[in-house]
Amino acid sequence: MTSPKLLEARGLAARRGERLLFEGVDFTLLAGEVLWLRGTNGRGKTTMLRVLAGLAPAAAGSVLHEGVTLGEGGAAAREHLAYVAHANALKED
Repeated sequence: MTSPKLLEARGLAARRGERLLFEGVDFTLLAGEVLWLRGTNGRGKTTMLRVLAGLAPAAAGSVLHEGVTLGEGGAAAREHLAYVAHANALKED
């Protein structure tokens, strides 16, 4: 039996002001899988997590939680997502 797709990113991109942080991000996470997100400071890791949780808008692409696109009836999907963040150090949000 195939595990359900819990979280998907399709062509995801994000900006901070005029700066493109990342683009063309595609992945699928199944039940029991882990995604390791790493990169140098300022590359958009926290922004990506905020986009995946539905807390920040994507510049392009879409995020799906259990097959439901966030932003299209995504309120129901967001009820099952949690984002636990670090305290802001250098940037004000």
